[in-house]
Parts: sequence; C-alpha cells; structure tokens
Amino acid sequence: MRGEAFERYQQKLAEVRIDNWLWLIMRFEGASLPLESFGKEDTRSYLINSAYGRRVQELLRDFAGRRILPVNELEWIANDERQINWLRSYFKNIFKLEINPPPGLVGRELIVTCVDLLEVDLGDKLRAVAQMNRDWHDYLKTDVIFKWFKGQEEPARCEFAWNWIIKHRQTEAQGKAPISDFRELLMFFDSVVANEAQKKLDVAAIKRNWSQQKYRESMKGKSQYNFVLTDRVIAELDKLASRYEATRPQIIEALIDMEAIQGTYLPQKIKKTSFN
Repeated sequence: MRGEAFERYQQKLAEVRIDNWLWLIMRFEGASLPLESFGKEDTRSYLINSAYGRRVQELLRDFAGRRILPVNELEWIANDERQINWLRSYFKNIFKLEINPPPGLVGRELIVTCVDLLEVDLGDKLRAVAQMNRDWHDYLKTDVIFKWFKGQEEPARCEFAWNWIIKHRQTEAQGKAPISDFRELLMFFDSVVANEAQKKLDVAAIKRNWSQQKYRESMKGKSQYNFVLTDRVIAELDKLASRYEATRPQIIEALIDMEAIQGTYLPQKIKKTSFN
C-alpha cells in the first residue's frame, strides 16, 4: 500500500505540474484568466470549460506529454531561496524566460514550472536541465572567493562589507536589506552583474579596507617615535624578540613598563653613565 500511495502522490504532483503549465501557457497566449483561478483543485476543468476550452484541449493532446520531464531529473532543485533566485536569473539570461508568477507559485514549484514552460522537445529539455545543474554546481565553487567572511568574525566582517557595498556599489545595493551574515553576502553577490574576477577585486578591496581600519584602531593611544640605537643594542633587542616571540616595540614597551613599576635598574645605569 505504501508503494501505491507514493505512486498516487507522484501522479498528483505531475497533474499539478500540467495544470500550472496549462494556466501559464494560456496567459502567455493572451487568455484573460483571473489570478484566483490558478492553483485550484479544479483548475483543468475550469480551463477546459472556459471560452478557451478548445485551445486547452489542443495543448493537452499535442504538447503536455512531451513537455513534462520525469520528477527524478529535477530532484537536484531544492526549495532553497538562494538556488531559486539564481535559477530564476538563469532562466532569464540563458533561456530568455521570465514570468510574473501568480500568487502561490513560489519556491521550487516555480522553478519546476519554468522547466516545464521551456518550448523544446524532451530530449533537448533533458540536456538543458542537466547543463543547468552543472552550471549551478560550478557556480557554487566560486563561493571560495568569500571564505574570508565566514568564521568567528563573520557578523562584523559582513556588516563591514555592507558598509563598503553601499558606498561603492550604490546601484546594486539600492532597495536591498542590509547584509548580516555569510549567506546573505553570497546572495547579494549572486544578484550582482559581476564576473569572478570582479568579485575577487571587490573582496580584496573590502579586506584591504578592513585591515586599514583595524590598524587605525590598534594605533589609538599610540604615537610613533624614531630612536638611534647602537648595533649592539639592536642585536640584543632582536634576541629578546626572538626568545619571547614578540616584536621590537613590544619588548621595548614591556621593559619600560617594568622599569616604571620597579625602578631598580635605570637609576644605577644612568648614574654610572653620567659618571663616565
């Protein structure tokens, strides 16, 4: 019974796909169909009994059978917002297919309907969908460009990226919600008309600005001074830096802090120097 129930479920999905396809085809051909007629249980009966019934019957007889791919060929399409948005752009740019979906046609069902609407034979459609699948997974490989934003500092880095974007990508940022995490950053760049090289340049610019800001923050309360030290003192300073895995300024600052607290070495050293 479980197998039979699954078969009935799959058949129902196929019938819904055909109904969606029929409704949209008729709208494309100029049929005046109310939006509320989409997605009803009796959509097909409604279409057959409408003023466009003869044309609907022709479509069912001549085209439906060769337009609907088997469901297993579409399993890679997920109900995922990022993938859905990317695939909608793909249909628009590659297949020149862009639809204004009726209420209720969203997510994965919308993409499957776009596949069904492609006006090619099943063999060509199968190859087109397979190529679309490859292109999507190839595109996902470019996510590595943005790996710097993911991790412990993800919220701060993504917020910084958004501030850079609204300054340097004003047109693309207009009307979009602020970016707060890695996924939203990826989805923004999915929507930008930019090739891989341009994305790398943008990320490099954001990282450079981030480093500059961090450097300025680290220099607060600090000033730069130039001192002349003997070669012997510099050599000793470098030994200390190497021993304690620190920088020259860190060693000097630590020594000064220690002497300022203890005051045990400099008085004798300075008296001795003055005497000499």
